Amino acid sequence: MQKFDLKQITGIVLSHGHYDHTGGQLSLLQYLDREIKIYAHPLIFQEKFSRYKDFNNTITNRYIGIPETIQTYEKNGAKFLLSKEPVRISENMYFSGQIDKDDKNVNDNTEDSLLVKENNDFIKDPLYDDASIFVTLPGLLIVVTGCAHSGILNILNKAKDLKLDGRDLAIIGGLHLAAKDDAYIDNIIREFKKYNIRLLVPAHCSGINAFVSLKNSFGDKCVFGSVRKVVEFLE
Repeated sequence: MQKFDLKQITGIVLSHGHYDHTGGQLSLLQYLDREIKIYAHPLIFQEKFSRYKDFNNTITNRYIGIPETIQTYEKNGAKFLLSKEPVRISENMYFSGQIDKDDKNVNDNTEDSLLVKENNDFIKDPLYDDASIFVTLPGLLIVVTGCAHSGILNILNKAKDLKLDGRDLAIIGGLHLAAKDDAYIDNIIREFKKYNIRLLVPAHCSGINAFVSLKNSFGDKCVFGSVRKVVEFLE
C-alpha cells in the first residue's frame, strides 16, 4: 500500500467547521511541529450545533463545531488564511471561497437540524463556510469536496465563475446526497451528464443509494470513496 509522509504537508484546507472535518487538526499540527498555512472560510469558528431528540424525547442541541479555539491552533503552529473569496494556493490549486447558493440546487430540508448560535439564539446554519478545492491539470478539472453542503451543482458553478471549466471533470469527496430523494439524485445525474466525467469518487455523506445510482449511470468511472483510497492522475 502506498504511504505518504505527513511531514511533507505544506498547507491544510478546512472544508467547513464541523468537528468531523476539523477534529484531527490539532494532532496533525502537533505532529508537524512547525508553522503551517491553513485555508478556510472566516466563519469556520462559528459555534455549530445539531438538534435531535434524546431517549426521553427531549430536544437537545449538541455542539458539533470545531473542537478547539483559534488561539489553541495558533499556539501549535497554525497560520490561518481566512477568506470568503477564492484563493490561489498554488499554480494549479484553488480554495473555492464561499459558494453562491442557488436554492434550486440545494434541497436543504435535511439541514433543518443544523444550527449556529448567534446572540444566545439558535438559528438554522446557512453553512456559508462550506468550501471546496479546485485542481487543474492539462484537460482536467478536479473538484475535491468536504460535504458539499452548498450543493455540488453550485460548487461546479463556482468553478465556472473562476473560468476553470471547459475541461474533463473529476469529483472526489462527500456529495451530501445520503438524505436526498430519488428525484433530487436523478437531477444531479442529469446535470453531471452535461460534463465529460472522467472520474467520480463519492465518499462520506454521499449515501449508498446515491452511489448505486451514480454507479449505474457512470459505470467504471464511478469508484466508491473510502479511507486510504489513492487516486492518481497521469498527465
